[in-house]
Amino acid sequence: MKYSTEDFAPPERLDWLREVIGREYANVEITPPDAGVFNEMVIYAWEQLRLSVIRSDAITLQRLPREPDLISQDAYFAVIHLSGCYRLLQNGREVFLQPGDMTLYDATLPHHIVCPQPFSKLLVSIPRPLLRERVAGIEHCTALHIPGRLGIGSVAAGFIRSCAHQAEQLQAGEFSLLSEHALDLLVLALATVRPSHFKLSKSRAMALHRVKAFIENNLSCPSLNPAAVSAGTGLSPRYISLLFKEEDNSLMRYVWQRRLESCRKELLNPIHAGHRICDIAFRWGFNDLSHFSRLFKQHFGCSPSDYREGHK
Repeated sequence: MKYSTEDFAPPERLDWLREVIGREYANVEITPPDAGVFNEMVIYAWEQLRLSVIRSDAITLQRLPREPDLISQDAYFAVIHLSGCYRLLQNGREVFLQPGDMTLYDATLPHHIVCPQPFSKLLVSIPRPLLRERVAGIEHCTALHIPGRLGIGSVAAGFIRSCAHQAEQLQAGEFSLLSEHALDLLVLALATVRPSHFKLSKSRAMALHRVKAFIENNLSCPSLNPAAVSAGTGLSPRYISLLFKEEDNSLMRYVWQRRLESCRKELLNPIHAGHRICDIAFRWGFNDLSHFSRLFKQHFGCSPSDYREGHK
């Protein structure tokens, strides 16, 4: 989808822009420069995410306290700043971005964005449940500065910039598959700025990594359950449960999430285009097709067959 104020007469642009931003992102008050307003948004559906390429004149946006109108607005927005200056205030924190830097904000909470000159940015919309299940304490990661010149921030920003740059050249399936990698990199970048009291201790982090590695290597096993994970990792079921609780998750919920994600990727992969959905489900540890279909629809919003058909 592409939106541009240049498609409208100058007197109509501000009201139109307010309506589009309110529908696609969040309800905000807009203060444009006296000379008028230019804004262009190109929005790509990116599996469970959305990637927006935005260019604009100087502008100020203020989100007031109110409930979101649409379920799609219940999201976090990762900002990859490309040009100009960018200032964000949320939750009592303030961050200034230079080109290449990143930050995160909660679209549902009050925030104030000030761009005093023409700018461009990328915006990755991430549904709240998706990010909460991956980052414990995510609500404490907003309006923090993630440098884009060094470390994982540079890798994440560079990857997402490349995805945006190549979006028109990639096949739909290829582009979709990149979204999971982008989310993984964003999670790693957020972990570098998350307040220390929300980080697992080194020993617990290593234990959790061991558990998740065991799960990945045994996802296809239908009998993968707490007892099997405990026996395979040498950790007690209670300790494993506590590890996942610190991520606001549970062991078996994590197992189902990883199985569903593996099935989703196979449904998109042209190599498996001729494979029956039931065969894909059974290959990833599901032994009840109706249960699989129900979980898939709850997680991705449509049936496995509709999902495959919609991404051809």
